[in-house]
Amino acid sequence: MGKMELKMKIKKENKMKYGKMNKILLFSVVLALLSMSVVVYAGDATRVGTAGGTQLQIPVGGRNIGMAGADLVFTKSLDAVYWNPAGLGDLPLRGAGLFSMENYIADINISYLALGFNISKFGALGVSVKSFDFGDIPITTVEQMDGTGSNYSPTYNVFGLTFARHFTDRINFGVTGKIVYENIPRASASAYAFDLGIQYKDLLSIKGLGIGITMKNIGTNMEYKGTALMSDSRQSGETYDQFLYRPVSSDQLPSSLELGLGYKAALGFGNVLASGTFQHNNFENDQLRFGGEVKMFDLALVRVGYIATLEDPDNKGIGKNAYGLSLGGGIVYNIGGIGLVFDYAYRPAGDFGNNNIFALEFGF
Repeated sequence: MGKMELKMKIKKENKMKYGKMNKILLFSVVLALLSMSVVVYAGDATRVGTAGGTQLQIPVGGRNIGMAGADLVFTKSLDAVYWNPAGLGDLPLRGAGLFSMENYIADINISYLALGFNISKFGALGVSVKSFDFGDIPITTVEQMDGTGSNYSPTYNVFGLTFARHFTDRINFGVTGKIVYENIPRASASAYAFDLGIQYKDLLSIKGLGIGITMKNIGTNMEYKGTALMSDSRQSGETYDQFLYRPVSSDQLPSSLELGLGYKAALGFGNVLASGTFQHNNFENDQLRFGGEVKMFDLALVRVGYIATLEDPDNKGIGKNAYGLSLGGGIVYNIGGIGLVFDYAYRPAGDFGNNNIFALEFGF
């Protein structure tokens, strides 16, 4: 056997070996996620409104919101950080940046900034910040219910650090660590959480078919602390006043397990993507998400999505989702080797008004 043939044989054997190892790893990760879900997901619709850190559930970016969050398989680069951290492994070129603005309900504005970098053969690293602007809120007291003349604005932030990498040309894995922080005058709360995600493409050797799995917001409880929770009171039987601490609840984060299936097919003018996701929640009703995207001539994108809430038969009418239909689109452009994508998404929310999301992503 010649030297060249020997090298090819060794390369083939190594490829088969690592391919088998990656399949075992994928099976192990899936099994671990599903096993953890048995412990984590024990909630029902009666727990709606009792979670802490619910800002974790508010989506960011423009692309996948236009598809109702249905795409866990082909979401990539920085848009994937929120939806499925495994997609950060498909970061283009050396790195990328993403900035989005959203006008949420009740005149709340949400800003999101994320940066991602390829770190050689090790994978991709991303950092992200989600910030909420509530505007000025009048300060009221029991004695001055119409306001004291002063205002305050709560601070709500979510900081994230994401790592993702390819295991093969078909399998991506990603993890995000998050810090959730809330602050009001003289009191604050914080929690730590993480997301896990995998993507497997060309499932069952069918080109364009893929599966995505994510587990989100697994972490510590949130509990407010600070001098605002103390009051000058006199206990029964005492002759003097003292500062007493008012205990508050310690609330779990709104965890979820999501299983998604997607299929992308090439067309003469571009490609079309169809996705569906089942989302199992521990503090609200489960959901089915459906979405589609059409990319035309590597220039324009059109998106549509729908969220269907699976009502708990034992608690009908509880936990109805404000969102259903979503629409979106995007424009792709290249300037001097820097790829730009401008995305827009629209979500009607019934009595709560409409959400408009604008996002700009660039790769370099």
